[in-house]
Amino acid sequence: MEETSMSTAERFMKVLTSPGKAFAAIAADPGILWPGLAIVTISLILTVIALPETKAFTEQTLAAAGQSPDQIALAMKFVVPGAIVGAILGMPLVWLVQAAILALYNQIIVGEATFKQLFSVAIFSGIPSIIKAVISTVLIKAMGLKASMQVSTSLALFFGNADSTSFLYRLLEQLELFRIWGLVLLILGGAIAMKKKPKGLAVFLGVIWIIYVVVMALLAKNSTVV
Repeated sequence: MEETSMSTAERFMKVLTSPGKAFAAIAADPGILWPGLAIVTISLILTVIALPETKAFTEQTLAAAGQSPDQIALAMKFVVPGAIVGAILGMPLVWLVQAAILALYNQIIVGEATFKQLFSVAIFSGIPSIIKAVISTVLIKAMGLKASMQVSTSLALFFGNADSTSFLYRLLEQLELFRIWGLVLLILGGAIAMKKKPKGLAVFLGVIWIIYVVVMALLAKNSTVV
């Protein structure tokens, strides 16, 4: 009973230190509004902090691409609102998709989770993304956006820059530490909410994730060719 009485802040901490207990509390008493607002607010604050570097990088990129001053001025009008809208809506949309995928599996195996439980699990599984965003923002302010983009936490780090346009490199770029961490949390939390062993859910989500990774690597490869 002690776990179910955790505050939102305690649940955030427990997801990092004792995720099993945290997700047991989340499944017993799922919360969506306050944890969701907390993460979106942090995301928005980090986005605003990095806006000067984002605007400068966007302007430099457009100029390097041969855009005219008028075209650049027009595009720059959308940078700030686009970044803010993305910060507000981006993660909730990800949570919705993740919860829907979990709900599909829950139906297939006749699990016991409700959609609210699964949506709450998706929210708390997004903590690694926020940690990465904090680190990225610090690097952006210290090094600039372009230089910070060279800092990698993916398996591509071990591949070097010899052939960064290859499919293998783009594939390894998708195998990123914080994404994998979030996926593990999603599997654990989903299994606890469904009251099932995590092995089956790990296979189900693992297959979907591999397909996603391959598709993203192919799209990234094609974009570099164009």
